[in-house]
Amino acid sequence: MNELVAKAGRGDVKAQEELFQYLQPRLDRIVRKYAWINGVETDDLRQEAYVAVMEGLLRVDTSIGSSSEYLLKFARWRLLDCLKKIRRRREDAVDDIENEACEAGPIPDTEMLEHRLNVRQRRIIGYLIQGYTWKEIGDIMGFSAANIAYHLKKIRMIYGVDEDERERQHR
Repeated sequence: MNELVAKAGRGDVKAQEELFQYLQPRLDRIVRKYAWINGVETDDLRQEAYVAVMEGLLRVDTSIGSSSEYLLKFARWRLLDCLKKIRRRREDAVDDIENEACEAGPIPDTEMLEHRLNVRQRRIIGYLIQGYTWKEIGDIMGFSAANIAYHLKKIRMIYGVDEDERERQHR
């Protein structure tokens, strides 16, 4: 295997094709695992993995250990770096959304209820008003859609109690 990696590193196209065929099943498993865990497109990660293997071919020392394992680890490191960048972008996007929601002022028709809602419930309502689905809100806040449904049930209970109080006051 080390000879194949050495040939591929020197630019032998046939050796590169053979190496990629050998590494493909393991790279695909790594890519699918990371894509599933992080909710990222498999094709994007696969492309990053193959680019990493090509870069690794330029750095690998075939006289030390298993060069194919080095290339797989190199691809794994590259994917983890890529996922960190994606996560940072998502967090920055969430921060931007939160800042926009704060700048927009209080949520309409909830000013009287705002003191009864906790911060999490207010964020959920803000996202709903912006048009996000339960799943998207859960992804943004790090919850499951079922957890968002639980919070919405609590919010509805608060709204329901307030509606009953308003009706009693108007009678």
